[in-house]
Amino acid sequence: MSKITRRAFLGLAGIATLGVVGYGGAILACRGVPRNTPDFFASLDDETLRTAARTVGRRVLALYPDLVEDAALDDFISQRPRLLEAAQMTCPDSRRKALQGQCAADFAAGAARTVDGWVLSETEIRLCGAAAKYA
Repeated sequence: MSKITRRAFLGLAGIATLGVVGYGGAILACRGVPRNTPDFFASLDDETLRTAARTVGRRVLALYPDLVEDAALDDFISQRPRLLEAAQMTCPDSRRKALQGQCAADFAAGAARTVDGWVLSETEIRLCGAAAKYA
């Protein structure tokens, strides 16, 4: 049976301390985030970005109105587990990463369309369309 050395003990204590500090820092970073915010674009603090999303959304409403109907949106969101997870997240950075992951999955699956020369994922198209429709 081997003994634990002082060096190994101090190393393990240091690693545990780093883990606790990292976890606590993440909790503090997300503490100021407003809770129960259903808006997917809540992490876009810049009004210019929100306006851009609504502008794209108005174009989506003109080109693909059927994609932004309530039943179509409900079906779409229920088939995208990352969107459902993002809706539950309270940290904007985590929500943004979940949405980016869903957009990447859409592109990998070939689920993309062109809006005014821009190639957008189905997720981007529908969320921007919803932002314009419900603004």
